[in-house]
Amino acid sequence: MIKNLYIANYALIEETRIALEPGFTVITGETGAGKSILLGAVGLTLGQRVDSSVVRDKRRKCVVEATYEIGNYHLQAWFEENDLDYDDEVIVRREITPEGKSRSFVNDTPVNNKVLRQLGDYLVDIHSQHQSLLLGQPGYQLDVLDEYCGNRQLLDEYKKVYGQRQRLLADLEEVKRQAKDAEQEEDYLRFQFNQLDEARLREDEQEQLESELAVLNHAETIKTTLSEVSYVLSGEEPSVIYSLKNMRGKLAALADVLKEAGGYEERINSVILELEDIADEAERRAEDLEVNSARVDAINDRLNVIYELQRKHRLDSVKQLLELQDELGERLRGIASYAVRIEELERDIKAREAELDGLADKIHKARVDSEKRLCEEMRRLLVGLGIKHATFSVSVTPVPDYTPKGKDEVKFLFAANKNQQPGELAKVASGGEISRLMLSLKYILSRTKLLPVIIFDEIDTGVSGDIAHRMAVMMREMAARMQVVSISHLPQIAAIGDTHFKVYKDDEGDGTISRIRRLTEEERVREIAGMMSGSEVNAAALENARMLLRQR
Repeated sequence: MIKNLYIANYALIEETRIALEPGFTVITGETGAGKSILLGAVGLTLGQRVDSSVVRDKRRKCVVEATYEIGNYHLQAWFEENDLDYDDEVIVRREITPEGKSRSFVNDTPVNNKVLRQLGDYLVDIHSQHQSLLLGQPGYQLDVLDEYCGNRQLLDEYKKVYGQRQRLLADLEEVKRQAKDAEQEEDYLRFQFNQLDEARLREDEQEQLESELAVLNHAETIKTTLSEVSYVLSGEEPSVIYSLKNMRGKLAALADVLKEAGGYEERINSVILELEDIADEAERRAEDLEVNSARVDAINDRLNVIYELQRKHRLDSVKQLLELQDELGERLRGIASYAVRIEELERDIKAREAELDGLADKIHKARVDSEKRLCEEMRRLLVGLGIKHATFSVSVTPVPDYTPKGKDEVKFLFAANKNQQPGELAKVASGGEISRLMLSLKYILSRTKLLPVIIFDEIDTGVSGDIAHRMAVMMREMAARMQVVSISHLPQIAAIGDTHFKVYKDDEGDGTISRIRRLTEEERVREIAGMMSGSEVNAAALENARMLLRQR
């Protein structure tokens, strides 16, 4: 229930605090006094959209704060899921800056509007003229029937699987699009891959070929130079090695007289050994090397293949070409995998649809099984509300496609007159009949829907007299199960409430503000008398008002 409501700087309301009681509360006031403004303020705490026009004084922010008692409504899991502190009393606050920017808080924790709307769905059901219009919509009628037959858990399961199917369908569409795009470039990718694959590239191949080609292109010079090196080092006398060996012998002869001679001899010996190796290697390399024009042509052909691939793909090395080949191969394998992925997604979609069919059948059965009971209850209530020949029926028609709420189309059909063929509510019901239909539905649902508060905004439109009294009695009975607030122009409803608030305008300074206050018993008498007789309250009207109040 709403325990307290604080409103500051909102529309015509300067500042007000309201303490509400359990049971049945009525709010009255002249047209334009601000009753709808009060309802709008409550709507802010439920996540309704706002703009800067609701801020009364543009120099400061607007604040609406409501305290709800929720101890009996099992919302702990929802609070935990949304990372909010739970308490049996929850304080919801909405702040709006003069620029129209909004901030929302639940128990002083900032939340977004989506969270606020979700919480509001658990806390308050506001019946307005807009909701009366909704009664004619098939979607709303479907929700009413599901609420009546207790389909909430089944629908939660269905919506979960339905959401999974929708995501899979979106994935399938995207994969098919990618597959189509991939097919268009597959031939080109495969041509590029095959060209690289047929080249049989090796990572170090280019450097080796370029080095070998450089040697072959200078074979004559290299051969002559190496032969000359070998001859100078070890050829005919006097060669370098021969001269060094001669010097080595002379140093050996000095070993007995010159201490350093032995060291020089050893060092020269080392040089001789090294030069002999160089001479041998140069001679062998010169003998092995020959001018091979066929090999030069083969290397040039191979390098031209590599250079052409690098130029085509704008790459600088064989390593990068090999990386490109791997990438192309991976993309081609991905294209080939699209068919597998599409098959997997189609299989998953069929599995979800099998689940949906099973759940939709259960939901349909519950709807059909509850249809007759709802019709009987509605007819009984409507007759009691003065529509003596009321006919109310529910049409549940299976549809072939999956919808977010099953595979049914639901229509409420109504006839107010004898021998009248029932028709769609929006087409055949008057404003007063719509009000009575809506109240009857709310009355029935109040037994099954666990909701702390229901607010009726002029649900008595188009009715009066004894019918208004019967509507008031129904709301009072509902108030035994939940807090009921009714904004009304009818004395029959105002008189039956447990508590009575009046909304009125007050001129203050250069402007007009709306105020609300709880009426005492004597004030209620005068207010109800005024509602019955108009501007002039006479003794008869006061007595009639007292009589209405005694009938509570």
